[in-house]
Amino acid sequence: MTAAPAPAAVAEALAAAAARHGTPAYVYDLARIRARICDLAGALPSGVGVRYSVKANPAPVVCQVIAGAGLGAEVSSAGELETALEAGFRPDRILVSGPYKEEELLRRVGTFAGMMVSVDSLSELRQLASWPGPARRIVLRLRPDYPTSGEMCAGSLSRFGIPAGQLTGDAADLARAAGCDGFHVYGGSQILDPAAAAQNLADAHDLAMRAASLLGVVPEVLNLGGGFGVPYDEHGRELDLAPAAATLRALAARASGTRLVLELGRYLVAGAGWYLTRVVHHQTFDGRPAVVVDGGIHHRPDLCGLDLAHRSVPPLVLGPPREGIAPTAVLGCLCLPWDVLAYGARLPPLRVGDVLAFRNAGAYGLTAAPTGFLGRRLPAEVALDEQTLTLLAPPQPETAQRHLPASVP
Repeated sequence: MTAAPAPAAVAEALAAAAARHGTPAYVYDLARIRARICDLAGALPSGVGVRYSVKANPAPVVCQVIAGAGLGAEVSSAGELETALEAGFRPDRILVSGPYKEEELLRRVGTFAGMMVSVDSLSELRQLASWPGPARRIVLRLRPDYPTSGEMCAGSLSRFGIPAGQLTGDAADLARAAGCDGFHVYGGSQILDPAAAAQNLADAHDLAMRAASLLGVVPEVLNLGGGFGVPYDEHGRELDLAPAAATLRALAARASGTRLVLELGRYLVAGAGWYLTRVVHHQTFDGRPAVVVDGGIHHRPDLCGLDLAHRSVPPLVLGPPREGIAPTAVLGCLCLPWDVLAYGARLPPLRVGDVLAFRNAGAYGLTAAPTGFLGRRLPAEVALDEQTLTLLAPPQPETAQRHLPASVP
């Protein structure tokens, strides 16, 4: 695969970031996030809410841009909740989800009116039925009982959500006692087929309405997930939102008085991120040219199992263009056989000192990575806003390794 050219202004800014702040580094293009949100708002029917999954990228500046655009947030820990609040997300547009919510998180949620909690099991529902808090709002997460789509599916074999078979009379009593406001369904992630994305929303809505009938609940809100994907390889196409938008319009017409919500993470921020790393050595790998770089999977993991090292568009080589293309492996700096950022990217001849910029690195990057492994330093984080670069976090010194106290033999 060969890399598509990046806009010259972006390439120049990335080169400037590497020169000023060193490598490895993450660069977040804030204008790209704003443009994505604008395009999404233009495609979706009015009245459909969007919550940003903070886990995708909790960088404060990223969250501030998204909160400033009026979106809500989905969080899964006390730390993420504080990040969302500090970024400016309105408490009544925050959903707290996950299979376990620590006491610190629940205490914090209890101080806000209108904040919503997604309950993952009947056991948790029993626990929260008498949970104090102003204007408590609870939705039940339902486990899909239909074929789901996406590269990461959450169907009937998922570990998340309440199975439909458990929605019995006791569950109805619990739901009434807890003041259930609606339902939360998440069928799958990284969906790139337009018809599948639309069907995913329709199936989630159908499951939620069946649950509402079983429990005798009139839902105020239905979180239908979303799972919209982004293309990582050169042959991938951006998701056409028209079928999903048409489905949402039809569902909204059927559910008068019920607010429909989407939950998106990767879709909003993946394309806005770049991971910069520098060539430090030449090598060979599997019979082909290879380079060793100063970064690796301890900074840019493949957390979601998308096989990015084989399928992603090759990194951009910053600097003047040069002749020639050859399959080249990009090897990370760790003492791990599988620390490979690209197995056979079609790249020009590389020199020691060249900076490689990996695209689509805005989601599930630094905070999803095993940064403590080998005690290597954390990369810089830089915001790019139009042509302005702002250092968010400098490269941190190598992590001190843990040692026994001197008094221990």
